[in-house]
Amino acid sequence: MAHLTVRDNGPGLSEDAFSRLFEPFFTTKPAGEGLGLGLTLSAGILNENGGSLSASNHPDGGACFTLVLPLIRQEVSHAG
Repeated sequence: MAHLTVRDNGPGLSEDAFSRLFEPFFTTKPAGEGLGLGLTLSAGILNENGGSLSASNHPDGGACFTLVLPLIRQEVSHAG
């Protein structure tokens, strides 16, 4: 599995945001500035392909999102 963690420099995620983070149409953005589907769709795509998406708060501040993706083994075929 490959793990990719991205951290922002904001205040982190509130307890309410954590509890609803992957809920369709939940957003922390002002009205009219977000549909609240990005994390839901991203998590769904990753899950369908054997991966996952999770979130946490970094001890020094900011939110962290971790994507876990399965590695694909490519078979090498030799001609002749």
